Amino acid sequence: MVEEEDSVLSFNRLRKVEKQERRNEDLSSLENDFFLSAAQYLEDKENSGNRREYMNAKRLFKRIVSQRRQKVVKNARLSLKSDIKASELSLLPRETELFLSLKDDFEQHEHEIEDVVENGGSGSVPRVETPSEQSQEEAEQKEEETREGYESVLIKQDVPEFMGTDLESYGPFEQGEKVDLPEENAEILKNRGSAETA
Repeated sequence: MVEEEDSVLSFNRLRKVEKQERRNEDLSSLENDFFLSAAQYLEDKENSGNRREYMNAKRLFKRIVSQRRQKVVKNARLSLKSDIKASELSLLPRETELFLSLKDDFEQHEHEIEDVVENGGSGSVPRVETPSEQSQEEAEQKEEETREGYESVLIKQDVPEFMGTDLESYGPFEQGEKVDLPEENAEILKNRGSAETA
């Protein structure tokens, strides 16, 4: 269970939870209202006027959610073979819903594939739209959204792996390599003479 001193949400607590999620294969045990507490904490940070603190805390929280989501998906997939139950995992209420929904989807998919195999390929497999069928406009819009806040730079000298201003790990990069980096990190490399605008 969560220790009393760890139940108060702070940036350090978020960092500790993110570190646990990153290093451990299993889901960390968190209080059931963790997402609500995090939402309140982020709202308080946003209202405090310190944009940098708010953005750093938000990025950290997103990484926690992403890491936990990956573990939920993995466990839902594994549950087909090992019969893992939601109650055996350290799931938060919303994660339990996701786990059960994914487990049902994986089971349905498995049954559909088995049906196709058993019926010699005569079973009906639902048609799924491929990425090549997406409109050109949608693809360009997604690409534009991905690039927003990033800058393309050409690496002028080898750069070892480093921790960016957003607490993400980048590199290593080799001389002559063209990479897209968050603008703040690209600016730092350019100021050091390690990169130039591509």
